[in-house]
Amino acid sequence: MNNTKRIAWTLGMLAVFASASAIHEEFMEGYEFTPSKVNTPSKEMPMSMYKDGQVVFFRNDTAYVAKIGDSFDLEDPKVCEELCNKGIEGTFAFNQRRNSVIFAHTDEIGNSDLYEMKSEGKGYGFPKKLEIQGLNKIRKPFKGSTTKMAGWTFRYNTISGFFNPTIAKGGRRIYFSADFPKFTQGGRDIWYIDRAGNDLGFDWKMPENASDTVIKMNSSSREDFAWCSGDTVLYFASNRPGGLGGLDIYFSKITTRMVTEVDTVKRTSKEVEKEIWGEPEHLSQVFNSNANDYNFIGSDKIALLMSNRSGGVGSDDIYRPAPFTATPEEELKPDVTLEEPKGFLWVLFVFDFNANGSKPEYEVQLDELVAAMKEFPGAKFEVSGHTDARGSDSYNMKLSQKRADFIREMLIRRGMPASQLTSVGRGFHDLVIKDAQDESEHEQNRRAEIKIINE
Repeated sequence: MNNTKRIAWTLGMLAVFASASAIHEEFMEGYEFTPSKVNTPSKEMPMSMYKDGQVVFFRNDTAYVAKIGDSFDLEDPKVCEELCNKGIEGTFAFNQRRNSVIFAHTDEIGNSDLYEMKSEGKGYGFPKKLEIQGLNKIRKPFKGSTTKMAGWTFRYNTISGFFNPTIAKGGRRIYFSADFPKFTQGGRDIWYIDRAGNDLGFDWKMPENASDTVIKMNSSSREDFAWCSGDTVLYFASNRPGGLGGLDIYFSKITTRMVTEVDTVKRTSKEVEKEIWGEPEHLSQVFNSNANDYNFIGSDKIALLMSNRSGGVGSDDIYRPAPFTATPEEELKPDVTLEEPKGFLWVLFVFDFNANGSKPEYEVQLDELVAAMKEFPGAKFEVSGHTDARGSDSYNMKLSQKRADFIREMLIRRGMPASQLTSVGRGFHDLVIKDAQDESEHEQNRRAEIKIINE
């Protein structure tokens, strides 16, 4: 076995693909995720991208294939006979080059392994377990010696765990989640395997943890349901601290750092550039909720996710982006009279028109706000969101609530206890400038206010 520390990734045109492959960015503003019309009261099971740009999801033991429509939703779902009763568990990876499907399946003794089945005529052939380097090796002493066998086992207490695979690099890489007890960041992590050369005797190389030792993409919590977009953006679900509750969706982008590659045979070393997944970022409340949100997938036409949030059709549903726009109405007059806030009052002018995410230049103000709030230990605060007067009452009430929720989330991330914060949307019913004319005046109405409510 070659003792040289190998780097599996190769450099590509990262700047070209990074922005184009961030599927979620198109839907960050002007959209809200609502249940897909394909949902039923039964539990919808994880989705996977399939051939011809279609999406496959499972309901009970039945696979359904649906087209992506022009209205940001799945259309015309039909039973996908070729994928029914194949033992597919969770997501699967469709390899377009080999016209094959790779999936996880748990056998009768509890081992969950990866299998591949190739297209044969109008369906698929018998599934074959992937030949992965090191999978069946057992570390134990040779008789009469303390020397251990080379290699690494993935089997402990007869359990092997490979789950929810997805494909990348034109079929040459498979990302998946696993509970391996060795080389883990803790809990279930995202891992990958690469295609092996003909000289190794295996189809796939030994599994590698997708998290770099310096920049941690995985955490000590659960990471699952990986999906790779354009080989440069990795979406996954995690219940790590700092989320909104349950599983939340995060994304990581490919970056690089310099590492020292050591050849222990030649006793040489050199500095090389290594591709790594960067620090994960939390998707906003447009995508995440306080329930389980996971299984994010998409294309240039759509973004989809699974969630068991309230307001769905069943226990776990497919959610899709629904566009909404602010339509100005004439002679809008406030019909709610609010008492003037007393005591602690902090005003943030942080929102662009029709947006619920803050402007970057106000990050420092949020830090200052938290410092001021912590001078009132035990106090309860109300975060109220406000809009300008353009748009309907119902739309602005919804948008202002999103703004209040967003600021509340930012305060929690900065250390404020969630139990001390409530959020409420006021719409355009408490305007700072009632007859705003230009954009600078409208901007003063688009704000968040934070005040003490238990004086």
